[in-house]
Amino acid sequence: MARRSDDGEFETLFQNGDPEDRRKDLNWRLWIKNYLGVTACLASGIFTGLVPATFRYVQDRGYTAFQLNFFSDLLLISVVLCVAVYNKTNLIPTSYNQALCLVFEGVGRFFALLCLFSAYRYLPPANADTVINPGKIVFVAILSCLFLQEIPTPVTMFGSLWCIAGVALIGYSGMTKEVPATTVDSENVALGMTLAIVAGLITSMLTVNIKGLLSSGTTRTMILTYAYSISTVLAGAATTFTSKTWILEPTAAAVLCAGLLGQFGGTVLLYVGLKLVEVNAATALRQVDVFSAFGLQWAIIGFVPTIFDGFGLTCIFIGTFSIVIWEALVSRKKEKHVRFMKELEFIQIPTHPDDDLS
Repeated sequence: MARRSDDGEFETLFQNGDPEDRRKDLNWRLWIKNYLGVTACLASGIFTGLVPATFRYVQDRGYTAFQLNFFSDLLLISVVLCVAVYNKTNLIPTSYNQALCLVFEGVGRFFALLCLFSAYRYLPPANADTVINPGKIVFVAILSCLFLQEIPTPVTMFGSLWCIAGVALIGYSGMTKEVPATTVDSENVALGMTLAIVAGLITSMLTVNIKGLLSSGTTRTMILTYAYSISTVLAGAATTFTSKTWILEPTAAAVLCAGLLGQFGGTVLLYVGLKLVEVNAATALRQVDVFSAFGLQWAIIGFVPTIFDGFGLTCIFIGTFSIVIWEALVSRKKEKHVRFMKELEFIQIPTHPDDDLS
């Protein structure tokens, strides 16, 4: 009985075409999946790199961190709600734990962005943005091991070390170069560093929380709806009582739109990447935001990159490139092997007679 059933599974597995063609088709699909995940994470970093310099430019003209938080989340939640209504997505949590995680995502995002945007006032914005990255890589690795049982691969750890070295050099450069007029003493510079590190810690917790929600079957639409609606409400309430400037000149308004689009595109692409690649790899791949961030900072604010910035960018390139190679070429072979072994479990012949009773 068992033998006949196994033969049927074997025939079902290989009856549609040549096994070699099926294997090549599987390899191609796995390659596309990894390639799309890596591409999404890299693109997310490039888009996110537009945010620091543009938002600092607008802050210099009277906008507050609460306003930037409010407008960036309002843009995204408007699109997400339209998608949810069009697809008739069920937004009711199925469990208390899921609801708690969704609320944490929204409240955490509000405070993370508040700390980060406030840090832009005390450090060169691109440097403030990259200061959080060493902590993010370490925090995400620790938290994903504790809560997701997701161990970083050796190549991911190798690339992450290079990224840590790179962003550390860039952070040091931010401490030594001439800083804006708003940072008149070292105490304010230290405050900017502290705010950036706190933002990195909160962001790492949110990244791991997102990965856990996606793994448990929560849709991206539900995560985005709760996270950005809660953050938008909190930021809107704070903006009402703290902001005095609302109308900007045309140039500043255009710069603000560019920053908001960068924030929007980077966030959406991050959610796509987290669904396809390991959370530690996604975090490291997004370090490419320093390239667009420093270029734009130089162009519109006038902060010239130092030699430490150059060495830091080189280290980040080495780390990111090594992770890209692993995710796009090596990990697909491992996944192919795992899937093939799972298929073989259906065609194994029982070796013990008692197995027929099961």
